Amino acid sequence: MEYVIGPVLALLIGTTFTLYKSKNTDKKVEEVIAKVDTKILEQNTAISTQTLKVLTPVAMSINKINKQLGL
Repeated sequence: MEYVIGPVLALLIGTTFTLYKSKNTDKKVEEVIAKVDTKILEQNTAISTQTLKVLTPVAMSINKINKQLGL
C-alpha cells in the first residue's frame, strides 16, 4: 500500500507546486512584455521625431538648390 500512496502523493504535490509557480511566472512575463512594448513605442516616436528634425533642413536646402538651378 505504501508503494502506491507515496508516489501518488508526491505526484499531486509536485503538480500543485508546478501550477503555482507557472501562474506566478506567467504574471511576471506579462508585466515584462507590457513594459517592453511601451519602451518600443516610446523609442519609435523619439526616433521618428529626431529623424524629422535632422532631415527637415536637408530637404529645405535641396529645395533651394533646385530653385536656383531651375529644376
